[in-house]
Amino acid sequence: MAIEALRKTQTDGQRLREAIDTEYRAARRDGSWGRSEPQILERWRLALRAWGLAVEAALGADEAAVGRFRAAPASADRVAGESAAWLEVRNVVAGKLAALGRLIEERGQGPSAPTSPSPFRKR
Repeated sequence: MAIEALRKTQTDGQRLREAIDTEYRAARRDGSWGRSEPQILERWRLALRAWGLAVEAALGADEAAVGRFRAAPASADRVAGESAAWLEVRNVVAGKLAALGRLIEERGQGPSAPTSPSPFRKR
């Protein structure tokens, strides 16, 4: 498996998480989240599926690694007062990113790319 392909998919996953967070915050801010939630969630789930397939393609024939990525548990982040559906999708992305980071590190190719900070943490 090419480590550069894995790192690219890791970066793509981080961008996906950022896009999900940005779109969610914008929809909450402009008041469109309630009525557009089903369409937005479906778009996010499709993007998540496409990203997952790209990761699996980058992992190639390493069935053990593919299995670990597929079975990666969602993170358990909770943000009070936020949409459960948004948290579910966001936590799945975070869990898969963590699993991918571990897979990259285990290959002995150096540390994975730094993850972006949560937009909800105080700075």
